[in-house]
Amino acid sequence: MSTKRRQNTLTSIENPSAVKQQLSFDELLQSFILDCKAKNLSPLTLRFYQDSVRQMKEAFREQQVPLDMYTIAVRDIKNHFIAYLFDKGKSDNTVNGRIKAVKQFLRYLFEEGWLTKNISEELHVVKAEKLMLQTFTKEQVVSLLEQPDRKTFTGYRDFTMMTVLLETGMRISELCHLKTSDLFFREQEIRIARGKGGRARRVPFQQTCAKIIRRYLDIRGDLETDALFVNINNEPISTRALQDKMQTYGLAANITGVRVSPQPSGTRWRSFTF
Repeated sequence: MSTKRRQNTLTSIENPSAVKQQLSFDELLQSFILDCKAKNLSPLTLRFYQDSVRQMKEAFREQQVPLDMYTIAVRDIKNHFIAYLFDKGKSDNTVNGRIKAVKQFLRYLFEEGWLTKNISEELHVVKAEKLMLQTFTKEQVVSLLEQPDRKTFTGYRDFTMMTVLLETGMRISELCHLKTSDLFFREQEIRIARGKGGRARRVPFQQTCAKIIRRYLDIRGDLETDALFVNINNEPISTRALQDKMQTYGLAANITGVRVSPQPSGTRWRSFTF
């Protein structure tokens, strides 16, 4: 019996073998979560990854679009998950958190051989809205960040807080309620446990911001309180105190005609009053 001779040179695989397509979506997800547990990721991260991937499945189901993880393409994720999240009114930071979780899932599937192509490399986070830059010019931002005296504890703390506000766009009340346990450097995310409406969420931050936070933690030292940002008496800093600080720095930076003092809740740093 003659058979067609195969080409010995390996090329890209167009159609994965059906022989190995034996695990359901839920089984693939369970395998992924078990692998994450083996890597000693935090329970919160595990839950976030699991919820994000399941949310993708639910998005496809609601739109009555078949979801086949063995043949899924990036355009499918963009059209039926990312667009779905934006249609639901989710913020850039929320969407980016979900994208990062799905990327981890896709990378795992590729590394384990369930996917023949690492499409996680083609899936990118969206360009988050830089809320602070809508109000300040680049020069004003630089001038504002130069005002705290970083040779002092309170100065470096204020510099760190302003950097985090700029990086994440979180509300001042959310910033002041952060705990040290809300920092996840491996995932480069900050958990906001007390967000608007009492809902928790995660926001990403970049490596430069991570370095600044790590240095602040060294300066802060180990304390009895788990509040991330504290005053000179090692007590949690209040929103009122931070508002006053921001207004002082705005005056020192000669920023006029711009809102500089963040409101305590409900608005973000684009709502500074000055």
